[in-house]
Amino acid sequence: MKKNKYRQGDCKTLLVREDVLVDYKIHQNVVNNNLKGVKKDYGMFFTPELVVDFMVNLISVPQYLSKKEISILEPACGLAQFLVGLKRNHPALFNQSKLFGVEINQDVINYLTDLNINSEVKLIRNDYLLWQPEISFDLVIGNPPYGIPSSSEHYPIKIDSKTKEKYKNLYETWYGKYNVYGAFIEKSIKLLKEGGQLIFIVPPTFMILDEFKKLRAFLSKSGGTALIYMGPDVFKPEADVSSVVINFIKSDNYAFRLELLEYQDNNIKTIKVNPHWHGEVVKFETEYTHHIENICSYRLGDVYDIRISPRTPEIKNAPYITKDRPIHSDNYLPLLNGRNLKCNEIIYENLTGYWIKKSDAKRLRQYFRVPHIVVGHGFRENGKVGAALDNKCYPWMGDVYHLLPKNDLFAANFDLSNSEILEYLDSDYVKKYIKDTYREITYHLSINQLNNLPLPTQKEWKKIKSIYEPFGQIDLPVNEHNVVLQDLGY
Repeated sequence: MKKNKYRQGDCKTLLVREDVLVDYKIHQNVVNNNLKGVKKDYGMFFTPELVVDFMVNLISVPQYLSKKEISILEPACGLAQFLVGLKRNHPALFNQSKLFGVEINQDVINYLTDLNINSEVKLIRNDYLLWQPEISFDLVIGNPPYGIPSSSEHYPIKIDSKTKEKYKNLYETWYGKYNVYGAFIEKSIKLLKEGGQLIFIVPPTFMILDEFKKLRAFLSKSGGTALIYMGPDVFKPEADVSSVVINFIKSDNYAFRLELLEYQDNNIKTIKVNPHWHGEVVKFETEYTHHIENICSYRLGDVYDIRISPRTPEIKNAPYITKDRPIHSDNYLPLLNGRNLKCNEIIYENLTGYWIKKSDAKRLRQYFRVPHIVVGHGFRENGKVGAALDNKCYPWMGDVYHLLPKNDLFAANFDLSNSEILEYLDSDYVKKYIKDTYREITYHLSINQLNNLPLPTQKEWKKIKSIYEPFGQIDLPVNEHNVVLQDLGY
């Protein structure tokens, strides 16, 4: 592979070049009202042209121009924004390449045909995840659909159970409530030639969630992975979702190599480089997070079994739960959720509309009978964190976690009291740690993230407060790590 000139002055850095940023030309946005329904059912989000230009300038253009034959693919191409962006930024590469766009929806194909795009791009109507081309590609670039596929109205991508079963059988990374963008990544990497490049913009949830552990392992063994975190503002106001650009090279020479970078203040900052990545959870790191991790002897999962409350479908399907206010309400308890949880406080009111007999609460979960700490760590409202002791033993639902003390010897040596644990979990120290480590990747912390939350002993908790207390309350600027793309100044 031809070496590039790198921004960071580190010859070992894989993929980030000095010419990644280009002058941005203002173009009229393509808006087609007839496609609004299509977008919803197929998990489509149109990519701002600014981001398109950013991504097409990650392409190793000199490397491709030296080849006799070049094949470039945009999956789930929609309006073919990335192929058009390639033409806008690198016309020589565009003209020299065989270009392909795969799209499942005929209305979108018709729209592209009306624009005469098919004169330069071979348009293929097909379900990309079931499509079986006879060729491989030098470059795959695009913005795949996002969402959990299901025929249920609760999920964004509508497919029948037979098609979903085909997906599960075809993709080795499929696990749990899988998001289709993960299958798009796997499929695209398998379609790449050796030395080929994948450039996708996707949600960063695959970096940390358990559902993507197979995908992370697949990425690590298939080549070199560079992740450029773009923050939560890329698709606003159309969608409130954080994004990361994957810049991947399929090569045994780069296998198990990971680079984590962050786009900030019109620059790309390297967070860390790991040459021995085997699919572990990808976290951000700062001096502060390193300090907290080094001080704390425990992790939350060392001391507690962490369980999540029943989700809405389970609640709706339980015959012993009702939405009708019981006549003899003294025999019933309201189900609580995250809105009932504040820092060191629980509001014992019915905010969900659901009721359950007191005697049936244990049928929902056995541990609802026992006083325990409940936790709701989220990123809304500037990283709001809440933990409290439920002494009344109410039933819960939704994204609320329950801490059940372990009985092993290691946990027995842990010496923080319940009140001290609540003080710590509700503190600005934890809020900052979470913000620095996970940015805005998810709205709520997962069990895996909570398991790995540093937890101090009494002595260590005093040390943390003694080190940072002189500086007053830890400041957490609202947009500390975010990048507002409109202000990039291209």
